[in-house]
This record gives sequence, C-alpha cells and structure tokens, in this order.
Amino acid sequence: MHLFHVPDLKCGGCLGFVVRALRDIDQTVRITADIPARTLRVISTRFESALLRALREAGYTAEPILLPLG
Repeated sequence: MHLFHVPDLKCGGCLGFVVRALRDIDQTVRITADIPARTLRVISTRFESALLRALREAGYTAEPILLPLG
C-alpha cells in the first residue's frame, strides 16, 4: 500500500484524472481518496516510483507519506 499527499487534488474531476492515470499503468489498482485532506491510498503491484511518475505525467505533483513501522 502507498499513501500520497496530492496538493492539487481538489475535486471529483481531479480524482477522475488521477484514477485514469494510475489505471493506465495498473488495471487492478485500488484507490481510496480523501479529497479534503488531499491524500490517496493506493494498492498496486507497481513500484512507488512508477505511481509517482504516472501522477506527474498526468499533471499532479504527489509526495509519499511515510507511515511509522509497527
């Protein structure tokens, strides 16, 4: 699972673009969004770097949110 902060995620339309960008590289991706917090929870078989690249190519900057271990 990957957690990202996406500052430009402001509405459902933005989320649609993000979902399409991630589905282009992983048809089985599962995405949960919190638009007010501008965060994405992504379950994917792809590496984090590939997900970040897909978001960037769709015009969205994203930063990984690191979760504490344990």
